[in-house]
Parts: sequence; structure tokens; C-alpha cells
Amino acid sequence: MLITGESGVGKELFAEGVHQASRRKEEPFVAINCGAIPAALFESELFGYVQGAFTGAVKGGKTGKLDAAKGGTLFLDEVGEMPLELQVKLLRVLQERVYYRVGDHKPIPLEVHLIAATNRDLEEMIQAGTFREDLYYRLHVISLHVPPLRERMEDLPELIQRFGHEFALRYEKPVPKFDPEVMYMLGNHRWEGNIRQLRNLVERVVILSNEADDMIHWYHLPESFQRQGKHVSSIPREITDERSEIEEALQKTYGNKSAAAKMLGISRATLYNKLKQYGV
Repeated sequence: MLITGESGVGKELFAEGVHQASRRKEEPFVAINCGAIPAALFESELFGYVQGAFTGAVKGGKTGKLDAAKGGTLFLDEVGEMPLELQVKLLRVLQERVYYRVGDHKPIPLEVHLIAATNRDLEEMIQAGTFREDLYYRLHVISLHVPPLRERMEDLPELIQRFGHEFALRYEKPVPKFDPEVMYMLGNHRWEGNIRQLRNLVERVVILSNEADDMIHWYHLPESFQRQGKHVSSIPREITDERSEIEEALQKTYGNKSAAAKMLGISRATLYNKLKQYGV
């Protein structure tokens, strides 16, 4: 499988999701970042090596990521950063379904599911001669494109709530509530850093929030967001009013969403969408 998408969209999380949905979910999920390991060390990191394979080798040898992922899933992140000479070796492994530790001639059966991911255009790289076409088609059996956050803004409220719960638990803080003005500002941001940027922002506001007031206001956001968010005065007043009406209806109906929707004169589906939108 090949997962594509911009940096920060959560490609590794999607890969883990595929692993958890497979028959190998009880087996290891092992990730390796192809852009973070020097080319000279990549082969031994992936395949492992035997004693005496090279100067500085650990006594007794060392197993590689393919060994660690045996029976499970190996995730090759940023596969577009892999040097050409290593692309050839990976292609051979995928074709022959066996690999060799560095310095050894004993074949080891390949027993992993392989998922690769990249934020680069591999087809353009093929045209430029920096990525092998035959390896591309080996990896591209099943493809999954993860769109950037700005193209799926309907996910924003749920992501904010999930991250809020996660970091509140980690830092022993109250679960934050986000003022409608904040949700409006976040909903109009471009999110060039995608999910990673959003997660970083939620962690920041949770850490800096006052335990006496678990509501996140516009002034809790970084200055860059405040500048880009067009200040609080530009936010439509009806957003605040509508959220207040929804909260009041839920209080009067003791949390019964069907009754609250009837009271507000909207459908239950519309109410659920507004609850997600305002982070209620």
C-alpha cells in the first residue's frame, strides 16, 4: 500500500489504522523514516547485519526493522527520500520475498505487510530519474490519498475535542471548552501544517489554560493566529447567540438531543452538526 498526502496530515496514523484493521493486528507495527537515517546506515537498519559485517558492528550482529516487524506491518515513511541504490535493494526484496542481513548470504523469508508513505510526487520523481518506476508500481498496488485538513474542515471540531481530551489527561488539566469565537477563528485558518499543527496548538492551549476557567478564548491562541484570525470583533455575533441557544435547549431537556432539536425547530442531524461545529 502507498499512502500519499502533505506533511502533517497523519499518514502514519492511517497506516496504523490499516494495521489494526488487518488480521495481523496482534503482531508488531514497526515504522522507519526513510529521510531520517543516513544512506550509509539505512541498509543495516532495515535488514540488520551479522558480526564482523563492517567496522564498528556490534558483537553478535544486530537484527533489522524487517526482523522486528516479522508477522506484522512495516511502515516506510517518506519513501521518496530513499536513495536510488537502496531502492534497488528494496525492489529486489519485494520481488524475491526474501532478504539478507548485511555480511550474510543466508536468505530470510519476508513475512511482513509493507505500507509506504510520501509527501512527494513520485511520478514526477520518476520523470526526473530520482525514483525507480518499477519500485513505484510494486508499492502502488493499493493507494490511499489523505487530503489536507483545509479540505476536510468538517473534521476540525471532532479533532479538537479528541486532542483536548488527550492533553487534558496527560497534563492533569480540565478538559477544555472552546469559545465559539475560537472555533470560528480556527475554522477560517489555512492549516498549512495540517493535523500536526492543530495538535500542537491544542496541546499549547491546554498547557497554558487556567484551571479555574476551562474555556479557551481567542486571547489564549498564539499571536500569529490572532493576527490571521481578523480579531474577535469581526466574528459574527449570531455564532455566539446560536451556541447559547443550543446550550440552553440542552439544559432544559436535560441533554435529550431529540427534544432539544424539536425545541429549536431543527432536525436532529442539524443539531449534531452544530454541536460538532461549536465543540459543545
